[in-house]
Amino acid sequence: MTPTVFAEDDARLRDLLTSGRQFGSATTVEDTLAMILAAAVDTSPATDLAGVLLLEGRGKIVSPATTDEVVNELDQVQADTGEGPCVESIYDEEIVLVQDFAEETDRWPNFVRRALDLGVHSSLSFQLYSENKRAASLNLFSRRTHAFDEDDRILGALFANQAGLALRGAQRAAQLDRAVSSRDVIGTAKGILMERFGLRDDEAFQRLVRSSQDTNIKLVDVARWLVGESTPKAD
Repeated sequence: MTPTVFAEDDARLRDLLTSGRQFGSATTVEDTLAMILAAAVDTSPATDLAGVLLLEGRGKIVSPATTDEVVNELDQVQADTGEGPCVESIYDEEIVLVQDFAEETDRWPNFVRRALDLGVHSSLSFQLYSENKRAASLNLFSRRTHAFDEDDRILGALFANQAGLALRGAQRAAQLDRAVSSRDVIGTAKGILMERFGLRDDEAFQRLVRSSQDTNIKLVDVARWLVGESTPKAD
């Protein structure tokens, strides 16, 4: 089937396919994801609602962006029970298509019950990657059964690619911030040791390393403790 959504006169879609420039005005990853989800709802006739489900920390599942409170409720059920198409997409399948939730009561009983109560009947989920690890899913929902076709799979994959790029960019920025912060606190701790004990830069660093090894505490945490202990307390 030829994707009818790829009409030559659809300038907005062509912009999305070529560069995703329309998302460049966002200042945070949450804003970027929100714009991607809104564009998905606007572009895909089958999609009524959309959201991103993110695996964070030790198995904690959160919703960084959704288009509707209904999606927030569906995401919360999945986070609480560990079941549902969006969770399955994070952990197992690159694409999870469900054409009728009423046929999945044995598979995800808690999620299906809530979805049907909220008038949501089908979904299409795409696994997102962050630093080569399964980390999230982009999820499209419809209030109709059998709503999603091949056109929606193609469009959804494009939006999922944009969302994955946004998440990876945010993760790398956070890693850079942590690296800069760690470097600064270690530098401050070395300065304290150099002043207090008359050590050279390399000697101060080696003392921090030995303390880290002896206590089995990360080097940066040893440095933070030393900086905190050396900071004058307010009266």
